[in-house]
Amino acid sequence: MLNKDNTKHLSALFLSSLFFGSTFIIVKILLNVFSPVSIVFIRYFIASIIFLILGGIPSKSTWKPGLYLGIFLWVGYATQTQGLTTTTTVNSGVVTGFYIVLTPFFSKFINKTNLTKKNYYFSFLGFLGIVLVTLSSVDQLFGNIFTLICAFAYAIHIVLVERYVNFQKISQLMFVQSFIGMMLCIPFINFSETSLIIENILYLLFLGILVNVAAFYLQLFGQKKVAASTSALILSLEAVFALFIGIIYANEFLTLVNWFGIVLILVSIFFVIKE
Repeated sequence: MLNKDNTKHLSALFLSSLFFGSTFIIVKILLNVFSPVSIVFIRYFIASIIFLILGGIPSKSTWKPGLYLGIFLWVGYATQTQGLTTTTTVNSGVVTGFYIVLTPFFSKFINKTNLTKKNYYFSFLGFLGIVLVTLSSVDQLFGNIFTLICAFAYAIHIVLVERYVNFQKISQLMFVQSFIGMMLCIPFINFSETSLIIENILYLLFLGILVNVAAFYLQLFGQKKVAASTSALILSLEAVFALFIGIIYANEFLTLVNWFGIVLILVSIFFVIKE
């Protein structure tokens, strides 16, 4: 039976994955105007301001875990956004989704968690589902390499959240994470692009507020009670949500194989969280 006390934490992760899944098409649009690093910087800048207002000046103990989270999330954001310049949004989704396979192993290595065979089996089953969902994308080598680096970074980020989130105030931890990511972007920014911000402000606010603030807050809240391996499976739904958003807004369509992949993802998540 599903633990009712964990329902709100699981729901937070599901909603977080929906917000994450909405980013691919928006980022792809913005890449026609901005460089990858500029997009990442603006997202972090918006999030930093909001989390500073919400949480106040972070305590001294928050800076070390926030630094680690910020570095790995920045690597994930930067490589995923760079990868989207030469690969499709769908293909980016599948390669990013590789983190659901990596997360249990990193969790066991870094956090010394005890994982059952079920965690490994259904992580691989969920990733197989993602592969089938995005089977139509098979090229763009360099974009895939960047996105594979992103998958490693996201897996480590999820594991580090599991390690630190129960000992920190979420808003303060998120401020440090966002501030570190923002600072890491500065050496690579093309400041001439700042004149383009106003005309693209709605897209940028969408990414900054709905994703960098809301989605990551929900992720950290959810991971207070949900193990990293299970969290990774639920968050992998971003690939499914991205595909459905593509159907609605970009006239994409699903094949029978794609639908079978969605079923595999949902089955893997169901059997992991039901006990």
